[in-house]
Amino acid sequence: MRRVLALLLMVWEPLSLALVAAGLLSRLPDRGWPALALLGFRLVVASIGIVAGRALWSGAPGAIALARWAVGLALAAVLLTHTTGWWPTTLAPGVRAPAILVLAGWHVLWLAWLLRQREAA
Repeated sequence: MRRVLALLLMVWEPLSLALVAAGLLSRLPDRGWPALALLGFRLVVASIGIVAGRALWSGAPGAIALARWAVGLALAAVLLTHTTGWWPTTLAPGVRAPAILVLAGWHVLWLAWLLRQREAA
């Protein structure tokens, strides 16, 4: 499971951010500083996720604690992205609430799993 989470943190999170941010860059001036701040936050979160994923993959000391931070910050980023008007959403109104629940639930499940893990591999 550690390797699966490591791959998700190293590949999926940055890739999904890149795809979403690529579409947002042209509309960034219209969204103002909140969108810029959220983009910066999401870049930091993705960077921490990459570092945590590499640490999990190699079994480095402190990897679990770092992964907890990465997943917790990713959860915060998901909630900020989809519950505020700062970031343009592509979700339809009827799909928005269930999608937020699924995304938040996904991160909460990983966080719960990480909280049960011990540092020693």
